[in-house]
Amino acid sequence: MTQKETIFLGSRLTQLREKNGVKSLQAMMDLLNNSGNDEYAVYNKSTLSRVESASVGEKTVVKWAKAYCDVLGYSEKQTELFLRGDKIAVPDTSALMKNPQLVEELGEEYNMVVIPDIVIRELDGIKNSNSGAMGTRAWEIIRGIGYGERVIKMDYNGDKSIEKDEQIIIVAKEAAELYKREVQIITDDADYSAFLKGDDTVTALHLREYMITKQKLVNMKGLVELDKYYADDYSDVSIPDEEEINAFLPDGNTLIISIVRNRSHSFEQKKEKIRWLISNGADVNKRDCNRRYFPPLTHAIQMGDYPMFMFLLNECQANPNIGSRNPHDAGKLRQREKNEGNMPLMVAAWDGKAEFVKALCADERTSINQQDANGFTALIKACANGFTVCRDILLQAGADTKIVDIDDMNYQDRYNECLEQGKMKFRHKSKKHKKSSK
Repeated sequence: MTQKETIFLGSRLTQLREKNGVKSLQAMMDLLNNSGNDEYAVYNKSTLSRVESASVGEKTVVKWAKAYCDVLGYSEKQTELFLRGDKIAVPDTSALMKNPQLVEELGEEYNMVVIPDIVIRELDGIKNSNSGAMGTRAWEIIRGIGYGERVIKMDYNGDKSIEKDEQIIIVAKEAAELYKREVQIITDDADYSAFLKGDDTVTALHLREYMITKQKLVNMKGLVELDKYYADDYSDVSIPDEEEINAFLPDGNTLIISIVRNRSHSFEQKKEKIRWLISNGADVNKRDCNRRYFPPLTHAIQMGDYPMFMFLLNECQANPNIGSRNPHDAGKLRQREKNEGNMPLMVAAWDGKAEFVKALCADERTSINQQDANGFTALIKACANGFTVCRDILLQAGADTKIVDIDDMNYQDRYNECLEQGKMKFRHKSKKHKKSSK
């Protein structure tokens, strides 16, 4: 690896350090030495200076990048996202047409951006065959792609008759081999996953997932301190920028979700902090990126905190139709195992929380018949666990009784099954336990 090939990640380390308020190499050295991890011991500032200027080998820069992230409070997932600076991005035509600024954005995060010549040809074809908005957009994208040290064009010299997606994959694999780096194809198309199954060097990252997990350098220590801070008034508290106020904490929760799940402070203090965050740009609907991928409203249901739930629903105008969605599994639009699309009403019905179900049914915004990745509606979920009170509330609210789930079973079928086999929620837990014990 040459110095040019590692210098980008080194420069991002400097940005990471300074963004987190560590203004000098001496301060970073002290932080690493006081971390309690002997592997982070630094005996002179010149070591870190060489790392940040990338005048050492690639492996050394990556090693210290991980150490920086660790002592600055970044989670494993956040560290992984930061290390995009060691990878190559290959945007396809679908992603570029969806986001014309994508090349510039990728250039801020990835070591290199490779544009396959087939993508340029496709954009040129769109430009020439469309006189309207699509043609203009394609022309603007072509014009905006600037080739240089970190944005390069690679030609495809193979069989032109194969699928264009396959041509892009071949270029991506050639880039991985040539530059000895992992490659991520950024796409708005879900079809790449099948082509890339089992490949460790080239993966697909759906544009939607990229935008959700887009890594901005944030002051993680400051964010953690703000997470811990509760007061009756926040007028003297410095306001994070919009990126930071919506960033994920090391545990994968947002600041608002962390408040919802906090049991140590009064309801009034929690409400005041959420009001302050929202007034400064916090998204009351942003999901966690931890395990369930739930928005704050669903977390309130899980906590059984009805006052907080009503506060979010009514005063904060949280969207009752935000379903769960994993931001990290690219291209998998509907995941049965992950139960994607699990909205607040479904969670409340599944757990038999009648007062939450009643409040959501009374809210005219709620989509009562929405289905998750299993085809389950809230009504089916209530019946699958024998919660007749929730069932009756939903029926009275006009729930559709004709909808069937992925197994072609309706609400009554699931209720009958529950009577014969017991609550589905407990059967699922039993299955998971058996799998884990194998």
